[in-house]
Amino acid sequence: MSEKMKLLTKDYFNCHPVKAYSAARLMYSLLLMPEVIEAVDEVTQEVRRMAAESRIDIPNESEAITRVQQEEDIEKLLRMLRQPLPARAHQIVREKLLKRESEALPEIRRMILRSLNDHVIENAAAFMTACSADCVNWIVEHYGEIRSPYAQSMMCLVLGFRADENAMPFLMQQVASFETRYPDETFDQGPLMALYELRARFQAGGYRRDSGAALELSHPRRTE
Repeated sequence: MSEKMKLLTKDYFNCHPVKAYSAARLMYSLLLMPEVIEAVDEVTQEVRRMAAESRIDIPNESEAITRVQQEEDIEKLLRMLRQPLPARAHQIVREKLLKRESEALPEIRRMILRSLNDHVIENAAAFMTACSADCVNWIVEHYGEIRSPYAQSMMCLVLGFRADENAMPFLMQQVASFETRYPDETFDQGPLMALYELRARFQAGGYRRDSGAALELSHPRRTE
C-alpha cells in the first residue's frame, strides 16, 4: 500500500461521512453506472404524468430526444448542455460531443471556468470523465479560476475517476476547505466521493463495484 493510500483510514472517513442526499452522490452513481439514467428518466416520466393531470405544461420527453438525435451543429449541441433536457437527451448530446472532442473541449473548458448553470456543470463533469484528453492536469492547474464552488466540487469528482493516488492530498484539502467555507452545503461531497473512487481503484480489497458501492458505500451514516 502506498504512503498516500495510507491517508485514507477508517477514522478519516468516519470524520468525513457520506451524506444521505447530495448532488455529488447522485453524479457519482451516474458516472459509475450509466444505466441509472434510465431510472432517473422513469421518475421524470411519473412527474410528467402528475404535471399533466394538474394541467402543468412540461415539454415532451420523446420530442426532446428526437431533436437531440437529429442535431449535428456543434454550437447548438453545446448550447443544449445548458438546457433542462431529459437525462437521456443530455447523454446523447455528450456522446455526440465526445465524437468531436477536439472541437468541443475548448468551449467545455471555458464553461467549467465561467458557468454557474448546474446543467452545464454536471454535463461538463460527465464529459471530462469520459474524454480522451488529459483533464487531470488541466483541472488542477485551473482549479482556482473556477467561479462556481459547485463546479469545483464536480471537478474534484472527475479527479476520482481520472487521477492517480497523487491527487489524494489535494482532494483531502478540498474536503476540509468546503466543510469550512460552506458548512450548510454539500460541496464537500464531490472530493469525498472522489476519494472513495480512488480508494476503490487503487487499494487492494477496496469496494467491489458489483456490490452496490456507488449507492451504498459500505452503508454510510446519514448526517443530514
